[in-house]
Amino acid sequence: MKSIVKTNIFLVILVTLLSASGANAGGIGKNIVVLLAGTGYADFSGTQFMQLGLTPPPNVACFDMDLVDAKTGNVIGSGSDCLSEVGFSDTGGVMLTATSFFHFPGGTLVSEGLVTVQPVLHGSTGYTHVTGAVPSPSENNVIYGDGKFKKAAGSVRLSGLVDMTNFAFGPGDPIVFDCVFVIDI
Repeated sequence: MKSIVKTNIFLVILVTLLSASGANAGGIGKNIVVLLAGTGYADFSGTQFMQLGLTPPPNVACFDMDLVDAKTGNVIGSGSDCLSEVGFSDTGGVMLTATSFFHFPGGTLVSEGLVTVQPVLHGSTGYTHVTGAVPSPSENNVIYGDGKFKKAAGSVRLSGLVDMTNFAFGPGDPIVFDCVFVIDI
């Protein structure tokens, strides 16, 4: 009986210490899966960067949309996908740098990744391109955090679909996003 009581006391102390240390990031956890989903309209002002004291890259196009919990489908905040350093390949693909802003109820997290965008070859009707960014396992591509994410470090992986049918690289041009982000912090 003493052994069970000691074990339970140890577990209560351990849980209390982990909770106090913020190991659970305020209830969100250290593995977060979200979607940036919806139609975003090209904004070339760089406001998303400047609001956080960050310097926007040259020729950046930002697209604001809903931040959606991948598990529940509920909108839990807002996000922006800001695209810069766009280059084109001979195969119809696009290479770019994406700075992704995730505005959660308890704080903001910003990541930067190198993205490959390729035309959809089959399936996925309603989307024109498949997107992806995979950081190296030891790479920290979190460039900003506040609130629950202050001093956060880790990797953010992207897999997604976009419809660029009506996008002509002009202000206000739309892109439809359905992008999954796996955030490990």
